[in-house]
Amino acid sequence: MSVHLFPADDLDLVVTVQQDYESDTPMDTHHLTPGETRTFGRGGRDRDVDMRLGAGDRAVHRHAGEITSHGDHWRISNLSPNKSYIVENTERLAGYVQVQPNTHGMVVPFETSRVRVPGATGEHSFLVMAPAACSAVLSPESPDIAEDDWADSTGERTEANSFRMDRWHTYYRVLVALCEPRLRGLTPPVPTQNQVAQRLGIGTAAVNAQVNYLLKDKFKVELEGGGQGQGWRSQVLIDKALHFGVVTERDLRLLDDDLSGPKAPA
Repeated sequence: MSVHLFPADDLDLVVTVQQDYESDTPMDTHHLTPGETRTFGRGGRDRDVDMRLGAGDRAVHRHAGEITSHGDHWRISNLSPNKSYIVENTERLAGYVQVQPNTHGMVVPFETSRVRVPGATGEHSFLVMAPAACSAVLSPESPDIAEDDWADSTGERTEANSFRMDRWHTYYRVLVALCEPRLRGLTPPVPTQNQVAQRLGIGTAAVNAQVNYLLKDKFKVELEGGGQGQGWRSQVLIDKALHFGVVTERDLRLLDDDLSGPKAPA
């Protein structure tokens, strides 16, 4: 076991990155002093990273991002050209920010955070503890486009999407219909499966089947014993779809194309 010693004046300026107690991803603990950076991603023979996530999971980019300490706060860079990450505030329910692709140096205003990176086999996460929350405005520092890592020198390709979706398939329209109230600011924010069925002009049994398919096959959510109710399953899908940008306001137009069912109130 290694022991890290810091001058007394620097103890309050150390950013700690460590394994997430809710994740199976193993990780060493890193202590970052101001100006230090740690890289994370799948890694590989020609792209070494400090923190390996999703070994063998091609949906995770080899050099997926970076964490940089700035003393009293930290910043994250998303070097993926096509997928969003989530930084959650572990001290406050539902507090999170979305880190868009090709974002450099986004300030994270949380003292204790969980970083979630989507993969083909589920999510990979780790924890970041900052000495103090920062009130700076969240904005990318640089518009530079990160290097694309679609293929490495061995010819191994990175999957374009962690949650691969066919936007013309019924399951995706079900997902959009579930997210519609949240995106439009309607009440209640979680529609029932019967409301989704009416919105799309399909049967409730079909909606239920698509919800189960989305959970198990697309978002890799384990259903323990089938005891979770419809509301819980819908809420999980909505949270994941909106957090990772799988569904956006732009996708709402799919609900207005060639639908025979009743429309939701505007």
